[in-house]
Amino acid sequence: MTLTADSLGLSGGHIQFVRKHGVKNLRITVRPDKTVTVTVPWLCPAGYAENYVRSRQSWIQKVLSKFDRINQNPQAASFSAQELMDGQDRLFQRLEELADRHGFRYRRATFRNQKTRWGSCSSQNNINLNIHLLMLPAHLQDYILLHELVHTEHKNYSAAFWARLDQVLDGKARQYNQEMRNYRTGVIA
Repeated sequence: MTLTADSLGLSGGHIQFVRKHGVKNLRITVRPDKTVTVTVPWLCPAGYAENYVRSRQSWIQKVLSKFDRINQNPQAASFSAQELMDGQDRLFQRLEELADRHGFRYRRATFRNQKTRWGSCSSQNNINLNIHLLMLPAHLQDYILLHELVHTEHKNYSAAFWARLDQVLDGKARQYNQEMRNYRTGVIA
């Protein structure tokens, strides 16, 4: 296929089309290195795939711009063992404070080096926290901690979940959720 990033006016991106057997739908993946991969069903006409990419041009540019913003605002990506232990202690203490203040109960908390999630809450109310939380501003650390604590009451993203989160965040849940889009997790050396 002949479509290029330059022909779409995409800043610095590279478009790669990959045909695959067993794939039913076109899929566009944008990576932090600005590679745009278009997975194409085996029998899909090339022109159809190119037109699909053209129709998604503004979305692709938006994602590429987001990666530009993230790369221009590098965050400290490594911590010493002592910094990790101190950070874990601070986050666990803050988690306990917030749980007590708002009446949440969780079973236990763990601190992990996760690639994609800031935190999670299991069905048994075990909370996992990503070590990358240490790179976030304090108000966003609280947002993630409270987000996981609310999951001890509401396991999904229902209206009740967002209402409870908004309640404990004084009406700023959506604002903080939007702000989190400026940050990303990654592997810490």
